Amino acid sequence: MKLSVSAVSFLSCSLEEAAGIARALGLEAINIIGIAAENVSGGILHIAPSEVQRVRGLGMTVPNLHWGISGGFQPAINDPDPAVRAKNKELYRRAVEFCHEAGIFSITVVPGIVHPGQSVRDARALAADVFNEFVPVASEADVRLTTEAHVKSAFESPNSALELVRAVSGLGLVLDCAHFVCQGYPQSSIDPLCQFAADVHLRQAKPGLLQTALEDGTINFALVLDQLRQVGYGGYLCLEYVHQHYIGADNVDVLTETVKMRDFVRVQLGTRP
Repeated sequence: MKLSVSAVSFLSCSLEEAAGIARALGLEAINIIGIAAENVSGGILHIAPSEVQRVRGLGMTVPNLHWGISGGFQPAINDPDPAVRAKNKELYRRAVEFCHEAGIFSITVVPGIVHPGQSVRDARALAADVFNEFVPVASEADVRLTTEAHVKSAFESPNSALELVRAVSGLGLVLDCAHFVCQGYPQSSIDPLCQFAADVHLRQAKPGLLQTALEDGTINFALVLDQLRQVGYGGYLCLEYVHQHYIGADNVDVLTETVKMRDFVRVQLGTRP
């Protein structure tokens, strides 16, 4: 297992500045964010051929691109309108091609929401159908498709996330325990997801708060890392503290907590310099 950091931790910086911070922290990999729109700012890039050299110019390993059609949850991949879904798929195809050209290993697509007039069951079934269409597109470009079950999506619970990855062959999971723990799910309910992990996000949390200081949360990361070892996970552990007005996620000093989690993980993995 190797450490990376997320550009989302430093959105007030440019992508190049975020990469510089990562290097200063002794990290050689960075997860980045991209959206289909242009005229974006901060550490977010737009998906276009002109941006390929920007990513390659970072001089860092980029394990994952967290891709969105816009800056929010909509238009979601499980939109009930077939025309919207068709447009989404074309934009996604371009994003996959971008990853291939830029040397990015995987692409994360959020799993959709429950739309007005749509049952939870139908929302989840439609999302699974779309992902089954999306996986081959990524595979053909030698890119891994992943998704992140998270708060306010159609897949908020560990069980729903498990059902999704079992229903879509080849779909990897971005595992962020904080999204489940903040809702009150016990850590033991998250363990079965480890076998499907394609990327792992690390930040401390507790019921009611999406992130906390390392010493204030309830996630036992020693157990998380051991569970990942048991299933043979050899991918990246991405440090992902943020400063966002989202479920209290503006409550810690991002740089301080990033360093604390980095040092904790290095001790656990026996890689402390």
